[in-house]
Amino acid sequence: MKHFGIIALSFALLAVSCSKTEKTLPFSHEITFQTANYATKAGITGTVFPTNETFSAYAWAEGTAGTYFMDNETISFDGSQWKPSSVYYWPKNTTVDFFCYYPTNMSGIAVSENVISYSNIDVETNPLDIMYSDKAVSFTDNVDEVEDDAASGYTGVPIIFRHALAKLRVNAVLVYNHKQEADGTVTDWEVTLNSARIGNIFKHGDCTLNLASSPSTGLVGWEKPQDADGNYVWTVTDSTAFNSGNYMPAPVDMTPGVVENLVPEMFVLPQTLDNGRQNITLNLTIKTKRNGADFLSETFDVTASLYVPELTAWQMNHVITYQLNVSPTSSNGKGGNPGDPTDPSDPVDPNDPDLTDAVITFDPAIDGWDAVDVVAKINI
Repeated sequence: MKHFGIIALSFALLAVSCSKTEKTLPFSHEITFQTANYATKAGITGTVFPTNETFSAYAWAEGTAGTYFMDNETISFDGSQWKPSSVYYWPKNTTVDFFCYYPTNMSGIAVSENVISYSNIDVETNPLDIMYSDKAVSFTDNVDEVEDDAASGYTGVPIIFRHALAKLRVNAVLVYNHKQEADGTVTDWEVTLNSARIGNIFKHGDCTLNLASSPSTGLVGWEKPQDADGNYVWTVTDSTAFNSGNYMPAPVDMTPGVVENLVPEMFVLPQTLDNGRQNITLNLTIKTKRNGADFLSETFDVTASLYVPELTAWQMNHVITYQLNVSPTSSNGKGGNPGDPTDPSDPVDPNDPDLTDAVITFDPAIDGWDAVDVVAKINI
């Protein structure tokens, strides 16, 4: 079951009096908000919007095209409710549409009733969780909370946030570090990860979202931009590459099967991946021992493309996790084919890996004789 996060609108009743008789009438209800509990699952923290943050809201009343009912109002938590910076009340006989976004008052966003646009957003300079909500269309009053796991008891207009960016994380795991041969030869490897750097990713982009044609009321989504392959990505506006510094605070000595986080979760511009462009570079130190004696120590950079056939784009609202399987031996860069210590369907014995294609072998040949078309004459 899909669980909707709710931004609720609840109300305080007022009374009006008449000159001849006095009675309490349902008049205008104050509009307040409840935080979202759904589409932040890759977002700020978990699935609940934190009470120390704020977000912004627009609203339009029926029949007032081009005029805002709420005009970029900041919504904050007062200890019990989420409220706009100014008090708003429900109209008596007019429906209202709502749209919210995060972060509050961010630059580069333009909002109208049917189009949301982000212009020249720099994800490197502003690494924030940019979110937009489904449009809540034609509401006249508060409704019961919709499938809210938090069971907070609030009622109001349901608002579901979506993530406009993608989120990236990179892990690494050492596949093996020990091999004993049938003749008793033992080889051990000590592998240290010194640094990890992301390179050549796009960081500037535009994104235009058009209101979907259906449904006509209730929660209405936005049509996201697509590339030629149907991936939901932004339009790159500046091809200047983002090349990160080292993400690792300190070197890590790797242990077979233990997953090490190299790049913590980072927001990235949704983009089509080009084979050989977006990449990650690791600096490794590998010490080789034969039969317990130091044999070789090498420190070097190795670069891997972040394009893989199974992943051709970083799409909007997606969390992408890469796992780098590190092998301390190499055969033309392939590292052998020992298996994956984190995949039960492709098991590997870290103490007896299959290193068939990483074993050093020889291919001897003798170059043919070249005939010399000269007769050397020597007089003695």
